[in-house]
Formats: sequence, C-alpha cells, structure tokens
Amino acid sequence: MKMHSGRSLAMAAALAVSAAACAFVPSPWEPVTAGDGQVSVWGRQYGFASNALPVSVKSSGDELLAGPMRIVCKDEKGADIVWTKGGSWVQEKDDESATVCAWQESSLVTADATVRVEFDGMAKVTLALVPGPAKSRCSVSKAWLEIPMVPQAATLYVCSPASWVKLNNVGGVKGPLAWPFRCSVWLGNEKAGLCWFCESDENLHAASPDRVVEVIPGAKETVLRIRLSDKLLELPSTWTFGLQATPVKPWSREWNRRRVMHSPQMGVGITIKRPEVWWTAQRAFPDGDITGNLDFAKREGVTTIMFHEDWIPIQNNPSPCADFKAIVDACHARGIKVVVYQGYELSPLDPLWEKYHSTALATDAAGRPVGWWFREPGQRDYRICFNNDFADEWLKRAFRAYEELGLDGFYLDGTIMPRACANEKHGCGWRDASGKLHETYSFFAVRSMMRRLYEFVHARGGVINAHQSGYICPATLAFVHSYWDGEQLAVSKQDIKRTLNLEAFRAEFMGRNHGVPCEFLAYEKPGQWSYDDALALTLLHDVLVRPCGFVSVPRISPIWRALDEFDFTRAEWIPYWKNPVAVSPESVKASVYRREYESLIVVSNLSPDSAVEAEVTLPAGAKRAVDMLAGRDVAIENGKVRLNLQSFRMVLLRTMQ
Repeated sequence: MKMHSGRSLAMAAALAVSAAACAFVPSPWEPVTAGDGQVSVWGRQYGFASNALPVSVKSSGDELLAGPMRIVCKDEKGADIVWTKGGSWVQEKDDESATVCAWQESSLVTADATVRVEFDGMAKVTLALVPGPAKSRCSVSKAWLEIPMVPQAATLYVCSPASWVKLNNVGGVKGPLAWPFRCSVWLGNEKAGLCWFCESDENLHAASPDRVVEVIPGAKETVLRIRLSDKLLELPSTWTFGLQATPVKPWSREWNRRRVMHSPQMGVGITIKRPEVWWTAQRAFPDGDITGNLDFAKREGVTTIMFHEDWIPIQNNPSPCADFKAIVDACHARGIKVVVYQGYELSPLDPLWEKYHSTALATDAAGRPVGWWFREPGQRDYRICFNNDFADEWLKRAFRAYEELGLDGFYLDGTIMPRACANEKHGCGWRDASGKLHETYSFFAVRSMMRRLYEFVHARGGVINAHQSGYICPATLAFVHSYWDGEQLAVSKQDIKRTLNLEAFRAEFMGRNHGVPCEFLAYEKPGQWSYDDALALTLLHDVLVRPCGFVSVPRISPIWRALDEFDFTRAEWIPYWKNPVAVSPESVKASVYRREYESLIVVSNLSPDSAVEAEVTLPAGAKRAVDMLAGRDVAIENGKVRLNLQSFRMVLLRTMQ
C-alpha cells in the first residue's frame, strides 16, 4: 500500500532515532536539573546528602519521606551496624537524566549506590554492600531496605503481580501488610505517591517467603520494608531496583473531553468467526452497515473509536488491509479518530513465528509457553516477553501501520505490563543454588520499548491507551496517555459492590495520583454489575466508563452531554473526601464540579443493598437544582434537596444561583 505523501522519510527517521539511545526529553516533561544535593524533574525532587540513598522525595512540593531511606544491617554476631559517615555527588548529567553516586560507611560495611534519575522521575538504583575499611572480607546477618514515608502520604497501596480472583493487591493501609516478593509496590494518597519496583528476587533472602515486602504503619512514619536478606550474607552483595514518585506528568482535564467507545470485535471485511463468548458478543458492525453505525456514533458524540484485536487477522501483526483503510477513512470523514489494538502475543500464523517462537516467548519455570489466547481464524497466541529483539520488530510493525493507515493511536492490551518470564534464551529467569529456575520481570526492557513508542505517537499528535487491569507501576505507565482498568472485576466471583471499596478505587482507578487519566472497564453481569452500578462509583472520582460496542454508546452519551453542557473542563473538581457539600445518610457520597456561580454535583448511593432518601445541602446561594439525566427540576427546601436513590445509583445535580 502506498504511504501517505511525505511520511516515508519521516517514519524512517523516527525508526533510526528510536533504535538508538534517545537524547532528548519528550513533552510534557522538562530537562532534568541537578545541584545543591537535589535532582529535580517535572513536579518532583529527589534529595541526597551523606547517605547512600535519597533523604528526601517531594511531589508537588509535598515531602513524601518521614526521614532518609535506611539500610538496616547487623553484623555476623547480630549487632547493629552504625553508619558513621557518607557523601553523594552528581557524577553524570544531561537533559534526560542525572546520575548520583552516593555512599555511607561503618567500620565493617560500606554501602555504595548509583542512582540514575530520568526525566519522568524514574530512578534506577544499584546498591552494593561491600566490606568496609576494617576487613577485606566480612558478612552481615541482616540487610533491610526501609523507606519511611509520612503517614498521611501513605494511606493507599497497589502491588503487583495481582491475583484477579482475590482482588487483594489494592486498598487502604489500615494496618500492617506483608507479601511474598512483589515486583512493584506503590504507596501514596489521593494526590501523590512513591513506587518501588524490582525485576527479580534473585538476591532477596527473607527469613519467611511470605514476608519479603512489608508495610508497617505508625504514628510518625509508615515504613515500606524490603527484606534484602535475613540470613548470613557474605559481601559484596548487590541489588538493583527502581524508585519513582508520582504523579509522573501534568494532569490533563482534556482527556475526559474525548468521547471514546470500544469496538470489541469488528465482524466486517475479515473472515473471522463470530465469537460466542458473552463479553465479545456485541460486534461493531454486526450487519455490515459501516456508514450507518459511524453516523450514529457521530450523532451520539463519539470522537474516538478503539478497534479491538480482529482489525487484523493475525494477532499483533498489523499488516494493513484495504478494507480496514476504508474504515479508517470513513471515521476520519466524520471527525472520528481511530485507535487500534496491539497486544503482547505472537501467533503461529505469523511469519515471524519460526524465528521467535523459542527465543522470544514468555515461559514459566517449567519451560512452558504462557498466555495461550485462542482466536479466529484458528490460532492460539502465546505471550511475548519484550526482553529481546522482538521488541524492535513489534515497534517497526506498529510504526509502519500507523503511517500507512493514518492512525491516531494505539490501544495496548497488556503491553505495558512486565509479566513473569523464565525464558533463559533471552536472559530472563534465574537459578538458585539447587538449580531451580525462577521467573523475572523485565521492567526496563518494556520501559525502553514504551518510551520509543510514546515518542513516535506523541510527536504525531496521537494517543496511547493502555489496558493494564490490576497493574500500576509508573516506570511503564508514564509512557501512555491514558489507561483502561477494571477487567479483573469481571473475572472475580466476589461481589464487586463490596470488594471494590473507595480506598481501592482511589489507589488504582482514579489516575490523578499517578498522573495518567483512567477510564473504567465494565463488563456487565446481569443482576450483579452494570454500567449504572459502575457509574455510581466512577463519576465520584471524575472517571468515565468506556462503552463497549455501538449498542452501549447511548448508555454513556447522556453523561457526556451533561458534562459538556456544564463545561466541566473549566470547573474546579472537589472530591467527596474533601466534603464539598453535606450529604446523608452515610452510604451517600458527593463530589462537585464548581464553576463560578454554578455547580455540578455527583450524588451516589454506595449501599450495596439498600435504597435511601439522600439529603444534599446545596452550595450557598443555590436557587435552582436540575437533575441533568432526568431533565427535571428538583425542589429545594431550606437550601437542601432530597433524592430517592436506589442501591449503587447516582444523580447528576446541577445547581444555579
């Protein structure tokens, strides 16, 4: 297919640049600055002093640490190692990163660290414990990394990997927490947070395998503890991990102006059998009426359509097809942007299968391929690990399809998630003393690939949307424009209305504290969970539910129209936990968009069982209240309104003076 005029050379140049080490800072970030013991990136500062690790981490001016990060050690006899001196300096610096060399010393042990802070705030730390000046050989009986956080800055948590069945990786910090090795742990609040992540537990030796990572809340500090070693450990010993404060970039109110729908399955042009699985039963064009469906979408306010995996016949091989180019052109003719699926799998139908099926597939500790999704036409696709040359092939294909088809972005299904892999053929996995193989997580390889994709798409005005349910790690999440979260709720057999509590939602699904807007993914389960149920929770957090399929758009478009009519992007958003208006009973919460002399109030009844009569005290001076979705005025008595709300239902109440 002929490429767009003038774009061939641009794409070739982009490929050449992306394949080499990047030497510039993409927007919206700013060049790194360093000096006076501080490395600064957009919105955050990392402070260094006479310690091997940061002594301060600030986000939006707020201090996250209650004190310096600590290396807690004991000598061979169990006596505490006392650090007596140390120092730090900037060893290397350019616009995109600064590398700090830091150390601290006792008579027995020296801790040496290099900390490379990149423009998005990701700090890659290599920490080595080596014998100190007293002895050339020595051991320690304990080595812990402790990150003491201000208690008010560590009220929420998210950790990975997550169990979709139990939904126990996210929530509020209400007491001590302990887990086996977790490759990523974020602690924070509704505004900011700090993430620790690590690719491997190879050199972690906790006394109990169930207590490798701990969170210990207290009155003066909440400690994130990583048990580096609880056994006698001969030095030198080295650990590499990452730290990253959030939010990672400026918050954009503009994302929620995009009216996004998801096309679960196309069902047109390509000879693919209609799936029988319930969640893909609603096809974008079930009758082949492309024109009619797109005209309908335009009338309903859709501005972006995200096409799912069967826009191409071979999973993740985006060879442009003439029939899909016609769909892209039809969308563009109506002012609708087109974003297409790219995921994390390799198909046996792919011409690259022969080259990469043994070297690039993700495997478990038994050497078996993992992630075996089956789709039509008949293929069982296996998960790829991007810690190898296949990442380059994936990017080349994506860049080419973007240019040839004139796309507006990519929807990434799981692509940003470094998942467990033990394929030694491309460098994953590690073996213990007995020869047992263990899995690792390739954060830095995925991060490198995502940066290259982000730079290509962002420079062309496109967007990257990541589906990453159950995963929050800013090291890779930073390089997307939005994320789509919630699929794990469909898999879980638990009662979503009880399991997905407010703390869990604020930790994982809100987006603001991470710096990346979130949309909510809702699979409807009749009698258990619906778009209406989800909206009662999401709109309290300024999060929209993305409709799946044209048939679902009218369920969400009234929300879009109500927000636009109020001109919500010009409004101040005040969440329920700041008590912008008084409400009762306890199950009722209210968040407010406030603009000049008007307010748009989201009033939700989050009781999983009971209908209530909600009482809402309106902002001072309110003379009129309108139920925006019902299109009717609501009576005001003594500055208050009463609303009859069923279980997990909400009202959009507009007030005017």
